[in-house]
Amino acid sequence: MRSSLLLISVLIFGGCMISSCKKSDNGPQTLVIDFETLQVPQSGYWSGSDGSGSFTAGAMKFENQYSKSWGTWAGFSYSQKNDVTTAGFTNEFSVFDANNKQNKFAVFYPSFEQSIFVTFPSGEEHVIQSMDLCNNTYAGLSMKNGDSYSKKFGGTSGTDQDWFKVTVNGYNKSGTKVSSLDVYLADFRFSDSSKDYILSKWTTFDLSSLGKVHQVTFVFSSSDNGIYGINTPTYVCLDNIRYVDDLAGL
Repeated sequence: MRSSLLLISVLIFGGCMISSCKKSDNGPQTLVIDFETLQVPQSGYWSGSDGSGSFTAGAMKFENQYSKSWGTWAGFSYSQKNDVTTAGFTNEFSVFDANNKQNKFAVFYPSFEQSIFVTFPSGEEHVIQSMDLCNNTYAGLSMKNGDSYSKKFGGTSGTDQDWFKVTVNGYNKSGTKVSSLDVYLADFRFSDSSKDYILSKWTTFDLSSLGKVHQVTFVFSSSDNGIYGINTPTYVCLDNIRYVDDLAGL
């Protein structure tokens, strides 16, 4: 699976895929959680419409809220769609990376009612070394071109100081927030506008500064806001969650 080493410091760790890695007596191991073993419906995505309320990849549980009354979802879904040309909310399950091909990944969209988490098994805390992130196509094209609800990043002149970020919040096993880290999914604040970017490829971000966590969630913020909050579509795609299993061999 693809990831680019851009933007912030990246750590590359030796490890093995979660489906094949075995615990040993050699001490802590780096495990990688991907989504390749998940069964994707013919639609190309899973939104939680089966009412299960979550899905599991590797050791981690991903929470999902689905409303049958409205046909809407929040939290985590998963997909393998990579339509980078169709604008609008009907394309909310695609990653904004034309080279994704059939790679599977998770999509996060926040609930307006409560925080939704990805969680390690009960009682376990681990250091998440890194994670691959990319914009969702709905958000990416909205920022690139503007739409009925959101502005074109940079404005008509291209010099507006726009930005869109996701804050990764880490919680311990007691449910207390212990750390946070900002990741910019788009940044137009550079004095040299040639450096402005909207993240359009899988990129590996170092999350080790979060320390040991039991669960994480994501909170969005943007320079484009209105009376109802953020105008920028609040989505992010994630893959390849690398964490230290320091319980190996115990």
